[in-house]
Amino acid sequence: MMHAKASDTTPELLAKRVAAAKGQKPADLVIKNVQTLDVFGGDFSVGDIAVLGNTIVGVSETYSGAQEIDGSELFAVPGFIDSHVHIESSLMTPSRFQESVLPRGTTTAFWDPHEVANVHGHVGVRWALHSCANLLMDVLVLIPSCVPATNMETSGASLSALDLAEYRGQKGVLGLAEFLNVPGVLFGDSEVSQKLTDYAGTIRDGHSPMLRGRDLNAYLCAGIHGCHECTSADEAREKMRKGMHVLIREGSCAKDAHTLLPLVTPYSSSVLALCSDDRNPLDVAQEGHIDHIINIALKQGVHAEDIFRTASFGAARSYGLFDRGVLAPGFLADICLVKQRYKGSWAEGFEVVHVIKKGRMVNVADLAQYANGVGIKDRPQTNKCNINMPALTPEKFCVSVGSRAALFGKKVPCRVIGVLPKKIITDALLLEMEVGVDGVIVSDISRDILKIAVVERHHKTGNVGLGFVQGFTLKKGAIAASIGHDSHNITVVGCSDACVMAAVDAVKRCDGGIVVVDAAGKVLAQLELPIAGLMTDSPPIVVAEALRALKDAARKIGCVLEEPFLQLSFLALPVIPNLKITDKGLVDVVKFGFADLIVDEGL
Repeated sequence: MMHAKASDTTPELLAKRVAAAKGQKPADLVIKNVQTLDVFGGDFSVGDIAVLGNTIVGVSETYSGAQEIDGSELFAVPGFIDSHVHIESSLMTPSRFQESVLPRGTTTAFWDPHEVANVHGHVGVRWALHSCANLLMDVLVLIPSCVPATNMETSGASLSALDLAEYRGQKGVLGLAEFLNVPGVLFGDSEVSQKLTDYAGTIRDGHSPMLRGRDLNAYLCAGIHGCHECTSADEAREKMRKGMHVLIREGSCAKDAHTLLPLVTPYSSSVLALCSDDRNPLDVAQEGHIDHIINIALKQGVHAEDIFRTASFGAARSYGLFDRGVLAPGFLADICLVKQRYKGSWAEGFEVVHVIKKGRMVNVADLAQYANGVGIKDRPQTNKCNINMPALTPEKFCVSVGSRAALFGKKVPCRVIGVLPKKIITDALLLEMEVGVDGVIVSDISRDILKIAVVERHHKTGNVGLGFVQGFTLKKGAIAASIGHDSHNITVVGCSDACVMAAVDAVKRCDGGIVVVDAAGKVLAQLELPIAGLMTDSPPIVVAEALRALKDAARKIGCVLEEPFLQLSFLALPVIPNLKITDKGLVDVVKFGFADLIVDEGL
């Protein structure tokens, strides 16, 4: 799907644009005396920008228009592009996502609805396409490529190569989303190869954390396009050197911007892009969206011309969009008017003053009306509730090595997931844990080793994957959510089996959401997520306040992580190294197979 420059024109409209460009008729909108970024030349120059309809018709020269804005104290840069996002991870519908990020300057986003597809399959994908079809901002969809991501988890649905093929070429479809099944590519799996060849000639996005050397060469030979999973500059440089578009990510949990932004130079700014991946509305409200990444770059000393180019032109060109990312005649009128926080210097960052999308001034108050289009009444239509699981007892959450009395007090080596703050990769730890009464191993709060469980919620299988995790620092209670990337079962961490059970029950009672419970199992805070157990159509401010309350409650029971809930959800993602957990058990991601919780049971 390629968007060419001025591709929506008709002969009549073209004649009007030409007349307005020549100054023979007034433009609809003129920004007067603004410093405009030239993404081709790499500098700012002063002049007017004239807009007719949704298209820029003139720059540099003097114009008059029906509406005129004084830009003499402002800078004009192309609208920002989020080059990879799971809107579901904002916990909001696309219309509410627009309400949150469009006023921050994000005028285009590339959405992989992988999360809702893992819950609802075709129904989820069709809902995604429907829900963003009539927004003001452009949300282009990449079709989820790996549903489920692996065979080591139970998802709500599955999509075969034949299933995916029907979406190619549909309106609003940009290509094939992040290809998580790296082993399938490297070992020539026939289903994987079919998916990739069916989408030849389109964008085929990548997902290749820590992939290097010949394996990276092989992955790229399959036609893979880019990657947002680089966590070191060295990894990113190798991928760039081998022709891969690197997306610099700053989400709510995975924060790679500080590490990767030094890669942005005048030369590389056209082949890099910025993305949020998974970012919640509280962080957007407090820090920003793509504008936040740009501000980090400016404060690190990256030139404004380069980072604004990466945020727009680089992303557009990386994904084959030739109608945006440039402030010049014939291009889409997606314009951010910004000001330096300190006049004469970009070193302390910038602020967005006005956003113009498709030639229209963005009015924050008007954006709420879009939520009336696709909301609760239009959520994915299925015959099942979000939480579809049998009744469970605390015993289901016990880790037992046997019932022999001789085991009491014995220490056994256990695999423990080590949380890395601000990262979605984990450590694979091997820690000794003491066997208690009846051969049961319980959480060791003194060493911050807590019970983690993943409970299957789609098909009433009764699956419960059990393990231990270090890094949440809980002193009492538990946290749980119906969000567990990518299959989205219930993921829970707690100090006791009773608390874990209470948190799971609380998620079930609200039919999907995020909860925090205390030592007695009482709910301290919760956010209901009635759409697929992933989203709500509540306004961004309401969701942000609910998240604030949840974080406060998590701190009250001892959690020190900045983003405990997304951090929790990624522990169930078995395609990100090193040790993860699904409803079927612990997964050694490096070996791409299951791992025993207890390493040596020679008892």
